[in-house]
Parts: sequence; structure tokens; C-alpha cells
Amino acid sequence: MSESERTTSSSALQRPESESESTDGLVVDDVSKSFGNVDALVDASLTVEPGEVVGLVGENGAGKSTLLKILTGIHRPDDGALRLHGSPVTVDGPRDAASKGISLVHQEQDVVPNMTGAENLYLGLLDAFSTAGVFDRSALEAAGNDVLDDLGIDLDLTERVATYSFNDRQLLEIAKAFSYLEGVDHPFILLDEPTAGLEEEGRNVLFDRVSELRDSASFVFVSHELDEVLELADRIYVLKDGRVVEETPTEEATEERLQRAMVGRETTDEYYLTPEQRSISADASTALAADDLGADDGISEVSFELRGGEILGVVGVDGSGKERLGRLLGGPTVPDRGRIIVEGREVDPPTVSNLVDAGVGYVPKERKSEGLLLYQSLRSNVSLPSLGLSTLHERLPVVGDGLPLVDFERERDLAERAVEELAIKTPGVDTLVHQLSGGNQQKVVLGKWVVRDTTVLVLDNVTRGIDVGAKEEVYRLCRSLADEGVAILFIGDELPEVIGLSNRILVMKKGRIVRTIDAPADEKPDEETLIREMI
Repeated sequence: MSESERTTSSSALQRPESESESTDGLVVDDVSKSFGNVDALVDASLTVEPGEVVGLVGENGAGKSTLLKILTGIHRPDDGALRLHGSPVTVDGPRDAASKGISLVHQEQDVVPNMTGAENLYLGLLDAFSTAGVFDRSALEAAGNDVLDDLGIDLDLTERVATYSFNDRQLLEIAKAFSYLEGVDHPFILLDEPTAGLEEEGRNVLFDRVSELRDSASFVFVSHELDEVLELADRIYVLKDGRVVEETPTEEATEERLQRAMVGRETTDEYYLTPEQRSISADASTALAADDLGADDGISEVSFELRGGEILGVVGVDGSGKERLGRLLGGPTVPDRGRIIVEGREVDPPTVSNLVDAGVGYVPKERKSEGLLLYQSLRSNVSLPSLGLSTLHERLPVVGDGLPLVDFERERDLAERAVEELAIKTPGVDTLVHQLSGGNQQKVVLGKWVVRDTTVLVLDNVTRGIDVGAKEEVYRLCRSLADEGVAILFIGDELPEVIGLSNRILVMKKGRIVRTIDAPADEKPDEETLIREMI
């Protein structure tokens, strides 16, 4: 950052107290929050004026989520104050926040899969649709459809959320935040990574609605996608290590400037480490093969080969089948036909346990609900796939009744290896995973396969919802694993990422592979080429 930029940034942060107190908006004034000996926020201040969209960026662990939780009453600040419309305010939980006009669209989907879309939309408010103990489902669904119509969202609210696609669940989260604020005069809507995993259509719906509501609502937009923040926000705050280190009008900001403020250095010119990409010969051994793989819910006659040391990208629009393909190859969904072959041997049946035993690791798109045991320790999460390994039987001695006992010292060694190799930021290996930042949680998901010495990795949107610095670390890990001969199937929504990392790219459409495109380091395809095939 230049000296002039530092001066501008510093002066912008020194707001006159009278100006801060007189605002009609939402004010965070020198708020601090600690958890044990970890300072999550240190004297953090920001202001959201009426009709304004404020961007909030920073690495995972910078304090963004803690700040949002303070604004919605999940956490109480240790020091500092909140003011709303010029008056001091205390927020006692999310429902109280909603009553005061503050609502949050969660980064990780907060839905109940076995309930309908309408029930999820009004979760916690269902008693409003009951009279004399009789629940009026028709009124519930009619109210929900009114909300969706206003937002321009098309969902079947009578269906259970378990049947929704990831994209539809995220759109439901967005609608839920708006529904809580019906009738509130000028609400403040906190958008925590709302576009993470959304297809372009869903992003357009959100951005259009935010633009339409500027006159009647204010927004805090948290995202790791800096181009989106620059497109949507009026002003941008940068958090680093719990402190606000920069505030800048959007017209004066650039991606490079924001990245520099976030990570304290320039990001590498070769972000995807493309010069380090391995060349894979056509006669290299096949690590994973799909042979006429199919599932009745949207996959038809998929066949391909993934070679050792290769990164094979998979792209497609929402509903193309790419996420479903990952679930078939990782084991959560068993195919109805076809074969999965790992290092020359068919995995039959291709269940999670059999695929893990064959050497396949799977990182799902939804890490919190499917990739982690959030309320277990880092140590337990990392060791979980390794407990049954024959090479680890020495640490699983069998007692008289045949019950295996885990050698916790050896389990700790595995966890400490993961922490060291993936640079996981944690107070210790016994820390509960839900206490880690999103980027470090994702490293735990990856770490459990790295320490198991997995030969095939199926990665579905592995960088979703993590910051620019953590993404670089994931890319470097992928390159390192490929150099060691690990075969990686890289499913992604971000085309530049897939193009930059992959040796070849599979394009999916309507459940089929419609084209395979070479992507050597010195001749990468452009996004337009992929998009033409995808649509």
C-alpha cells in the first residue's frame, strides 16, 4: 500500500464522534470480543448508512463472522457499543435482532431437510399460522409464495428441502432473511457469503433485489469474491486479525488493493500455480475410471479415466450433474448402473466405506453438514477415515471381546501432522471444529485424506467460502499432491479456478459428459469456450 493510500485509509477510519452518533443507520463503535486468549475483534468500528451497501472483506479468521454474530445477538461484545438509528441498542439473539430490523443470510445453510420449503421459510414463526391449535398450511404456503414472488425466486415450497438442489437451498436462505423483516421500517440485512455456491442465475436474482431495495433497506455484504463486492458495495471495510485495517469508497478500491490489505502482501502473479502443472502422458496409469456410470436422478452413461498425478476438472451449469457425479464417485450416492474402478479393481458395491478402503477421498460441497463432525475435536475429525486401515492395526489393539481401542497418542500424531502440513490455525488438536474459521475447517476436511495417504481425491467446490489466502494454500496443496501422484477430480463453479488448475476439463450437460477439453499449462482454454459447451 502506498503512503498516500495509508493516509487516506487512516483518515477515513477516524470519524468524528458527533458524525457517528448522529447517523440514522447502524453503528458498530469500538467493539471487541475475545474467546479465551484469542482476540476475535479488537476495537472494530463501522457504519452502515440508510440505503447503503457496505462491503466487508477479510481472510478467514479475520473476525467477519464474529462481527455478524454480535450484530444478530448470538454473541455479546466484551467492549464497545452498537447504535441503531442514533440510539444505543442491545441485541438479545436473532429473533430480537429481527424485531429491531436486523436479519442475517447465513454462509452455511441453516435449513431443516425433512421440513418443507414453506416451513423452513417461517421456521420459528410457525405459530403465527395457527388458530385455536389448528395449523393453516395453505396460509403458510400462500405467505411464502408472496415472499418468493416479490424476490423473483421460483421454488416449490410444498416440497421437502431435502429434495432441493444446493442452489435452491441458498435461494431459500435469502428469502428467509427477507421474510423475517416484513413490515420493518428500513431493515439492515447482513449477507454472509450469500453467493457461495450459487449459479449465475441465483446471483443475478440476489443482486437485482439488493439494487431494488436500496431505497428501503441497507446491506452488509460479506464475500470472498472481491469482484462481487466491488460491483455491489458503496464502501468497503477490510478486517485483518480482528481489526478494521482499511475503509475505502468502492470507486477508489481495486481487487489488488483489497487483497494487499487482507493478507498483508501481494498475491502471487501465478495464482493457480499453473507453471507448476505436471504434464501427464497418455499412457500414464489410470487411478480412477468411470464406466457407463448412471443414476436415475440425473446421470447417464458417464465414462472417463483419471490418471495418477492428474487434475481433471469438471464444469457445468446448475443441474448439469457435476455435483451428483461427485457424490457417486465419493460414495454418498450409490449408482444404479455402471462401474467405478480404482487402480484397476472394480469397487463393488461403491459405498463410502468400500471407496475409502480403495483409496478414494471425497470433499463435499457442504463441508459443515457432510464433511465434518462440528462438535468433535480436530483430532477426531482428522483420524476418522484412518481408523480402519490395516496399516494402523498396531494402534487399534483388540481386547478380549473384540472391541477395538484407539491409541490416542497415535491419533494425536495424525492430527498434528495435518496441522503442520496444511498450516491449520488452531489453539490445539483438541479444539472443537466448529470453533475454527471456515478456511481452517476446510483444511481439516482435506487433512483427514492427506494423512491417510489417499490415492484419489474427489473435490467438489473445495474453495467455496474461503478467502484468497486460504485458496492459494489449497491450490498449492493440490499441486503438491499431484506431484506425489495423487489423482484429483476437481469439480468447480468458478471457471477461472478450474481452468487454471486442470490438465483436462470435462464439460457436463444434462447428466452427460459432452466434451473433454485439454488444458495444458501453456495453452489454457478460455471461459467462453467452456460456456459455449455448458449451455
